[in-house]
Amino acid sequence: MSQHNQSLKLNPFQINMLALLLVGPVVMVVFVLLIGYRDTRVGLLGLGGLVAVGIGLATLIRPQIGTYILVVTVFTNVSAILVDRGLPGTNKALVLLILVSVLMGRLIRRQSFHLKPPEWFLMAYGGVWLMSAFVALDRAVSLAEFIDFVKEFLIILAIVYSIHQQANWKRVIWLIILTTTGLAALGAFQVISGNFNNTFWGFAAVTPDVDQMRLSGPIADPNFWGQVLSAVLVLALYRVFTEKNILLRLVAGGSSLLIIFSIINTYSRGAFLAMLLVLILIFIERGINLKKIGLVLAIVFVVIPLLSPILPTGFTERMQTLFVFTNQEDTVHEDASFRGRSSEMLSGLLMFLDSPFLGIGVGNYEEAYQDYAAKLGLEHRTERRQAHSLYVETIAETGLFGLIAFSGVIASLFVGFGHIRRQTKIWKPDSDWPVWITSLQIALISYLITSIFLHGDFLRYLLFFVALGAAAIHIHTGKPRLSQPVRRKIS
Repeated sequence: MSQHNQSLKLNPFQINMLALLLVGPVVMVVFVLLIGYRDTRVGLLGLGGLVAVGIGLATLIRPQIGTYILVVTVFTNVSAILVDRGLPGTNKALVLLILVSVLMGRLIRRQSFHLKPPEWFLMAYGGVWLMSAFVALDRAVSLAEFIDFVKEFLIILAIVYSIHQQANWKRVIWLIILTTTGLAALGAFQVISGNFNNTFWGFAAVTPDVDQMRLSGPIADPNFWGQVLSAVLVLALYRVFTEKNILLRLVAGGSSLLIIFSIINTYSRGAFLAMLLVLILIFIERGINLKKIGLVLAIVFVVIPLLSPILPTGFTERMQTLFVFTNQEDTVHEDASFRGRSSEMLSGLLMFLDSPFLGIGVGNYEEAYQDYAAKLGLEHRTERRQAHSLYVETIAETGLFGLIAFSGVIASLFVGFGHIRRQTKIWKPDSDWPVWITSLQIALISYLITSIFLHGDFLRYLLFFVALGAAAIHIHTGKPRLSQPVRRKIS
């Protein structure tokens, strides 16, 4: 019996060959049909199908290849762009392929799945979303939000379990930088050429705002695009400061300049503020003298007004509204944006006080906003509004339980990052792994700073960074350690 069972076992190479034998003839038939097909649209769809088959086979063989492609599809938002044009999306099928490949590999190697604290807290967060649906004003909306969360959680699992080595993880970081840089370059071309009509098939949207055109990237929202850019900027800057390869350092430097240029042209005050704050964090982390940091900040605030003639139209005036609270001649009410934000945040706090444990139901802030805003009397707009703060939205819609679960996700990641840095310095002090981990941590901090002013739309970008953090923790705990720590020689 044991010999019979052993004869049925297939190694990974044999499984891959079997998959090629099964799928190969189908691919050839489709290719032949496409050659003679004259309908361009159907032909393109068929060609796309062939490409998808190729990607699918590659992903089944090496799941990290699917993750590399997933980086590009997520950060370019290509799946949503295709769906908006009546074409099939990409992310669902890609994530399914990655998970199938990971599952097959685990079964072959008889490896089990071990969840770490970040995944457990994410599951708890999803559980709170589901429970909040039972007390929601609109249960259908809450359930739809929960289903979307499940999809995002599957993406996280796909990333966590498909990246097994530091080299793969670092490639993902580079892909994020390069993909975002490509999108930033499209926006830079629009600004420099003055041609905002060409949105490059939706990968470089723009948003008109009074007398300025705001770069909105592939997600068609300047504030959220600025949020993504400010987080990716951290990853690029760390490559500038720490990359040993001079060519890669130059690439990272060019990427940083393009991303900064795009942040400025989003006119996003939150992104600009986050950029300044994380620069301070990076300077402190890299050991730059605090006096030098103060000097740099003083120069920034002096130089920006002087550069106003060459900065984008209205940029200086818009950034000056950040200091509206400290200007004795102005009041918050003179800036309609701040007045509206105040109403939105205070309304969220009232929702929390009415339902402190599970909130009013995930996705229901918009539904309840006008009822609470009327009690405050600050708002003159009558349309449905968002919370404009991830934290206010979280406590309003999911209550104290949701806030605890969300905080647990971030706290467990940061604790894990600290553990990685401490152990790596003991066991392998010359490794650059802690620096990469630090860059991701500060990128997350940047995203969390901008989330003070932005709600949970496009949450998948934050969850992608969370997934990379969880993957790093898995990589570290899964690596065999040396029998003894490496000790430095004392000369």
